[in-house]
Amino acid sequence: MTMNLNTNVMKTELQVSGMNCSSCELLVTEALEDLEGIIEVDASHAKGIVVVDYDTNMVGMPTIKAVIEAQGFMVKN
Repeated sequence: MTMNLNTNVMKTELQVSGMNCSSCELLVTEALEDLEGIIEVDASHAKGIVVVDYDTNMVGMPTIKAVIEAQGFMVKN
């Protein structure tokens, strides 16, 4: 996890299991982008990761993880 010192923007890489195709990536990406405070999402089923840039004043990691898991995937970290 890294934090930009000038803002409340955090970049986090999550290990996510269950993503098997580009449709899975799109499902996770669109669900997260619907959250207020999400700046950027990069999901990779090949690597099994989701990288999220978000504003910590607007959304927290528990919410981000819950949204991913609500799509049927499992966050490992």
